[in-house]
Amino acid sequence: MKKIVLLALAASTVAVATPAAAQVTGTINLSGKVDAKCLVLPAEGATFGPAATISLGELADGTGRLRASSTLEAQVNGVAGTTARVVCTSAAPTISIDTTALATTAAADTGYDNSIDFNAKVVVTTTTGSATFNNDSSATAMAATAIGGRVANNGSDNIVITTDNFRTNNPTTDLLVASPTYTGSIVVVIAPGA
Repeated sequence: MKKIVLLALAASTVAVATPAAAQVTGTINLSGKVDAKCLVLPAEGATFGPAATISLGELADGTGRLRASSTLEAQVNGVAGTTARVVCTSAAPTISIDTTALATTAAADTGYDNSIDFNAKVVVTTTTGSATFNNDSSATAMAATAIGGRVANNGSDNIVITTDNFRTNNPTTDLLVASPTYTGSIVVVIAPGA
């Protein structure tokens, strides 16, 4: 019996003395970055807007006066390109708007006008709601302003541009100078911000 206990004790000592399988570890560290940027989806481009100029056609009514603002607004608002889906990787994007009056180089004599001012309104849908920004063509450009939150990435258009308040600088008569070309613009810049 002593031999069996001694053999068992010797076997357990040998088992303890045998080293256990050693564990090894390899660590691979990965790194990368995401630059602060804004892009137009789905094409991942840098510009949005209509493929061509929105033509308002005849700006004067039958009496030579500026057509009603509501009819001009209807020709701009809702046209393809006045909405867009924009995403920004930064949490604090900014917006700036520069609106230029519809104008012609033809001279305007007393009682006539060669420019039409208007207001541009941009509504940006954010992850927490929406924010509205305005710039009137009679004012200076709106400097870069914080949107107030991350631009929504909800799969649909999150930028909507509309116009209102078309008017001349001569409201007494609203008579326009004849010209084949009146041009103006709305430039909206969405930037990543700080």
